[in-house]
Amino acid sequence: STMQGDQLDGPRPAEFKPEDAIDATDTWELDCYSRPVVGRDGKKLWELLICDSSGTFRHVEPIPANKVNSREVRKRIEDLIERAPVRPRVIRFFRRAMFNMLNIALADLGAGIQVRPSRSTYTLYQWLDEREADVYPQMAGYKPALTQSTFFDMATPERMPDALRADQFAFVSLPLSEIIQGGVNTDNIGCGKICPVPPGLRDDAMVSGVLFLTKRSESLALWLAGSELAFMKADLKRREMVMEVGLSTRYLMARLTDDQRLEGQAFEAGKANLKGLHFVGIQGSAEDDEVAGFWLLREMDL
Repeated sequence: STMQGDQLDGPRPAEFKPEDAIDATDTWELDCYSRPVVGRDGKKLWELLICDSSGTFRHVEPIPANKVNSREVRKRIEDLIERAPVRPRVIRFFRRAMFNMLNIALADLGAGIQVRPSRSTYTLYQWLDEREADVYPQMAGYKPALTQSTFFDMATPERMPDALRADQFAFVSLPLSEIIQGGVNTDNIGCGKICPVPPGLRDDAMVSGVLFLTKRSESLALWLAGSELAFMKADLKRREMVMEVGLSTRYLMARLTDDQRLEGQAFEAGKANLKGLHFVGIQGSAEDDEVAGFWLLREMDL
């Protein structure tokens, strides 16, 4: 449907159907940002998008440009929490440019709601991709030139705390079918997490990964579980294995030797072939049957 500038004022309340509550989760992913659409008043369309981590529950609300502030956004979020099929326990947002405003809007929303700035908002990314492909181009006032990538300034990675440093690491791989068919599941990934597998990948593809071996595997895995792990990056120029967490924090996990640099190149190519999909494993030793933690991750172009 085309949306004119004069329709942007009133929120269109999300319609909740009782069946939404069955699959909806208590983990929300949120974005408040301008879209590549200009209203009749010459102002950019701003939207509040909120979905749950399963994608069952989705809420879209246009916000007039002059009302994009923490008070207005908070009011809309509080209203949504009241009406939602499942009350959120965690709310994540990835957009660094909006950090200050959202941090204030989301502060102290009520007992039991945690706010986590994080780039692991995979369901929201998928939804934004869909909207950029199918929704915004159909709107009156669509201006593709306004679609912007968020360029993160790449900070120099911090050293891992000594207590968490892994003794060694290896580049490894795993058939995607193991994940899709449930061979890798919540029972055998320790305190890890599995991100949604993007559509359109071949079952027989091999997923690239990094395995860290350390005597402190439990501590490292628990630390990662609480760190909003986003993705792993082999920085070939700097010859560094970097772990990205939160909105913009980077940890230096290892330096790459010449051989590892070549393997790192293959690791990055493997990620690119599978829409950014890759994994991290934490294990006590190569002989261990079980991992302390396994994370299926996705590096996204934001």
